[in-house]
Amino acid sequence: MKNKTQSWIFLLAVLLFSCQPIEKSEFAIYLLSQDIPTDQLRGIELRDLEKQSTPIITIDDMIAYDWAAHEIELTAEAYARIQDLFTLPIDVDGMPFVVVVDDGPIYVGAFWSLASSLIYDGVIILQPFAEQDRKIRLDLGYPSGAVFEGHDPREDPRIKDALEVSGKLK
Repeated sequence: MKNKTQSWIFLLAVLLFSCQPIEKSEFAIYLLSQDIPTDQLRGIELRDLEKQSTPIITIDDMIAYDWAAHEIELTAEAYARIQDLFTLPIDVDGMPFVVVVDDGPIYVGAFWSLASSLIYDGVIILQPFAEQDRKIRLDLGYPSGAVFEGHDPREDPRIKDALEVSGKLK
């Protein structure tokens, strides 16, 4: 009986001490603290970017991320924060941002206004209008995806993993 009890205690101890907590990956979008024209973003090394100290969107601001559409449903507070970026006068050449996972930059893009007549070959988040929807979408190129060339950075597996771990991925 004593050996059986010791075996159970040993097995329980092995199980308890071998269990590692699941690492939580953090997804966030930051504005840049540098003043970089959007037409120069694609040529910049990600490691050279300086982001603001506080993200504009965090995983906690997200209700869900639709991977197929690259659409983010936001909380009311986060959606209002994004709308506030587009106060008058509207910056028609975009407002650069960087998508980050675990404090590492994944790709750059720009918040973009429909008032712009400029062409942009990068990832954009268009000025949101629909209060009831509270969704933003990470699109390729402006005024359409036809101007985008190259690899789609939104498909990075680190982003998908972070969204899955957080339970936000649809």
